[in-house]
Amino acid sequence: MNLATKLMASAALIGFTMPVASAADLPPIYETPIYQDVPEVQPVEIGSGWYLRGDVSYDFQSDVDVNGREYRPDFARYGNGPTYAPGQYDSFGAGHDGFEMDGAASFGVGFGYQFTDYFRGDLTARYWSADIDGGDRIGSCFDYVTATGGTASQASCDSTTSASATGLELMANAYADLGTFVGFTPYVGAGAGAVKVKYDDVNVSHGCTLNGTACANSFYNSEASYDGATSWRFAYSLMAGVSYDISRNLKVDLGYRFLDVDGGDAYSYSGDVAANGQLGLSAEDDGFQRHSVQAAIRYSLW
Repeated sequence: MNLATKLMASAALIGFTMPVASAADLPPIYETPIYQDVPEVQPVEIGSGWYLRGDVSYDFQSDVDVNGREYRPDFARYGNGPTYAPGQYDSFGAGHDGFEMDGAASFGVGFGYQFTDYFRGDLTARYWSADIDGGDRIGSCFDYVTATGGTASQASCDSTTSASATGLELMANAYADLGTFVGFTPYVGAGAGAVKVKYDDVNVSHGCTLNGTACANSFYNSEASYDGATSWRFAYSLMAGVSYDISRNLKVDLGYRFLDVDGGDAYSYSGDVAANGQLGLSAEDDGFQRHSVQAAIRYSLW
């Protein structure tokens, strides 16, 4: 037996004597794990789109035209004029056109909703208080007033008035935001609603002159206080301005506002005026307009 044969026989013997490996001796086989992204937790938004606002404004001085009626007692008691039945009314004609509503501050609050990046709306309440004063020469208001009890002639009558008024505005407003540029957002807007105008007691001084002389025995030379009136009036407004983003939730804006308020009752005489046979006045204003600059803060409820 040669060397090659001996080597082959030895290898065969070793193969038969080695134990056979079982499946239990093999390492376990694991499946490759599948990893999934954990869903991102979204914060709950409270009132998304809603905002609160607060305003402070300065309303510039404006003119107020007032039309009055006079309660006339019996003119025969004051001169040689014709007899007017007690309780007769007459119009001032041209009325008063020299009254002014002084400039004053006003304050407002409101809430609104940002519908889109370019459109929003809000409801606002605003309060203001202003003095009203001025005078007017009515002209030849009486045809039958005498200076000394002599021949009846026309007389010139002057009137000065002082009062104060308060207003409560309830408005619905809509705005168009014109795009944001480096944090600045210009806008225009318009609103409509109602204004409660309340006149406090109105103090009126009357004076009568005839040919440069104060009228004698004239019931028109007097001072009186009249009961202020309260009325609700329709109003509309126009706005323009620019807002600036201080933060994600906070904006400040500066703008201009125009307000037009319908006319209504201003004042009237009390009941004892007619009972005492005195001259009584009642009046209504023709409405007024206000030009204002305003600053506001808007806070978004995110």
